[in-house]
Amino acid sequence: MRLADVVSADRAVVPLESATLPGAAAELMLRLVASGVVSDPDKLRQRMAEERPEDIVAMGDRAFLLHYRTDAVSDLYVAIGTAPVPICRQLGDGESQCARVLLLVVAPPRLATRYLQVVGAFARFLSAPERVEAVLAQPSPASLAALAGLREYELPEQLTVRDLMTERPLTVGPDEALRDAALRMVRSGLRSLPVVDEGRRVIGLLSEQELMRHLVSSYLLGGPAGTTGTPAGAARRSVRDVMTRQVLCVAPEQPLAEAASIMINKDVDRVPVVREGELVGFLTRGDIVRKLIGS
Repeated sequence: MRLADVVSADRAVVPLESATLPGAAAELMLRLVASGVVSDPDKLRQRMAEERPEDIVAMGDRAFLLHYRTDAVSDLYVAIGTAPVPICRQLGDGESQCARVLLLVVAPPRLATRYLQVVGAFARFLSAPERVEAVLAQPSPASLAALAGLREYELPEQLTVRDLMTERPLTVGPDEALRDAALRMVRSGLRSLPVVDEGRRVIGLLSEQELMRHLVSSYLLGGPAGTTGTPAGAARRSVRDVMTRQVLCVAPEQPLAEAASIMINKDVDRVPVVREGELVGFLTRGDIVRKLIGS
């Protein structure tokens, strides 16, 4: 599959007329609707109006990539547009991001694998300044859709969990003192630790959420009024007392897009990677985003 397979003249806008990111995104959305691929325009409009931070990727000063998973479409579709002057969005502290290329990728949830492949491929394609210049040089939707670079760029082979996971991750035992495990998390900068037995089988997960919930509850119930510090008895508690026992795990041979879809649907941002019950790695959403967008 090549990028040209998902780009067509009837879903391209040259030039984009709006000088704002929401306005330009609306132009691309209307072009998708006009091409007849959107079954429920209101649903797509509502999904885009949610403005979740993870829906928009700014690729330096080259392009904005907007991507949405929605049942408003039955297949994966891409709309692309270029602007004569940079389109900007305002960030905090008076900063802004500006770019002249805008991509809108929409797909139903069932096409998670293809969706991630296409989003990642466009991100890598537009990471090269010469490709961005070639896109901006096209005078019409037809010439943009026929761009040689899009015809030549093949989507990479499907990645697996093994390609991104952290091998030999830091772990904790179930009988380790809770305070020691918490200090290890803080010092290592990790937000969670797999809990393993002597055979390195995953039996739980210790995360900041469970740790904070337990410590705050213990402090409110048993801590001295008007004081700060460790609640009475906290030093005697073990990891087993607070760890989550229901842990979502993935396999190293599992397709990355499949694992990412599971993580999104289950709303988890880190999972142990196991083979025949034994821990062999750890995968986070951050690992996936860095791989898709950063290369």
